[in-house]
Amino acid sequence: MFRTRKTEHLRIGRISVPGATYFVTTCSAGRRPIFVTDYTARIASEALTHLATERDVVWIAGTVMPDHIHAVFQLGDRLSLDRVIAKSKGVITRNMHQVGEQITWQENAFEHRLRPSEDAESYAFYIFMNSYTAGLCPLDQSWPWWVCSDSKRFRFLALRRDNGSPQPEWPNESERISTQIVHQTE
Repeated sequence: MFRTRKTEHLRIGRISVPGATYFVTTCSAGRRPIFVTDYTARIASEALTHLATERDVVWIAGTVMPDHIHAVFQLGDRLSLDRVIAKSKGVITRNMHQVGEQITWQENAFEHRLRPSEDAESYAFYIFMNSYTAGLCPLDQSWPWWVCSDSKRFRFLALRRDNGSPQPEWPNESERISTQIVHQTE
């Protein structure tokens, strides 16, 4: 169903730069859909904001999908990027275990350090639209597991419909922006 991933290569060349902005994706092992209930998605969502309250990161935006999590954040100076990723997975795993849910993670995570010329807005837009382009949420509804630290930070957020849902033409834009992001990170 999914192409073979070579996750063992994800750490090669990983650089942890305090103050840098990162786009990170973590997946459940085998892309198992674990965050499918409101309860489990809330656990993951709260774990992401927990990193900011402990000042490990400056939270920017993220979304919880059934089998993966996207996040954009600015790395603090207390923990390395590897430790932040491990901590987020650990908090989610412990909190899920406390409620009788089990999760195992893909060994590594995808990360991309945004270059000074890259705008976090395109990454935030991509992850905002992820649930819609995946067909998980109708375009006239708001995806409940989108988390953003400042609703005024991104231009596209001011253009959403009154209920927080995207404009009908945005899925096409998401595909174009996604293609740009992929080419920038190669």
